[in-house]
Amino acid sequence: MSDNKENINSANNSVQGMATEGSEAPGGQFEHRRRILKGAAVATPLMMTVASRPVLGAQCTPSAWVSGNLSDHDHDRLSCGGRSPGYWKANPHRWAGTGFNPGTCEETSRFGTCYEYNSDGTPFHRFNRLDRRGVFPGHYYRNKTLMQVLWLRGHQDPYQLGAHIVAALLNAASFPDYGMTVRQVIHMYGQLARRGYFQPSTGDPMSPQEVVLFIQNTFS
Repeated sequence: MSDNKENINSANNSVQGMATEGSEAPGGQFEHRRRILKGAAVATPLMMTVASRPVLGAQCTPSAWVSGNLSDHDHDRLSCGGRSPGYWKANPHRWAGTGFNPGTCEETSRFGTCYEYNSDGTPFHRFNRLDRRGVFPGHYYRNKTLMQVLWLRGHQDPYQLGAHIVAALLNAASFPDYGMTVRQVIHMYGQLARRGYFQPSTGDPMSPQEVVLFIQNTFS
């Protein structure tokens, strides 16, 4: 258990490194949910599954999610229509129509599944205002494409934040009734990169871990 705590702390420091120096969340506003998340984080590896947390009705938007009662187990699950990072990894043909390119396959397993992609897909980062190929601000994932970020593991992508952001982006581009638009997903990641937290339109700010849990909540 102590090793797992060290991994959680190390990953948290890595995610916080995305934010600009001196940026921090408003004092104490994470604490009530951090206590809840801490128990789940210690009991599991960095990735927390949808089942590790109750999913309440009408929580397809960040504001609805942060205002929900985290201890209420009596509500029915509401499908927000989203798909997981694993789905988007396994179904590159489903990217058609999203406006984003998964890139070409570099290495294929003996079962015919691609597990390594070339750098010719849509870049994760938009490095300047004239860069029309990349999507998100910042430099954390360097020159990785969206698909390559989906395949990152461990310390390369703490909490699998990048993978879940990519899944949310593709969900928003694919499903009209998804709880966020493409622009809102980009804005969410932009705040995480600049501040280390995301502030919904209403409610308390969300840590990177909570953003991952929220996006998991949107999976059907």
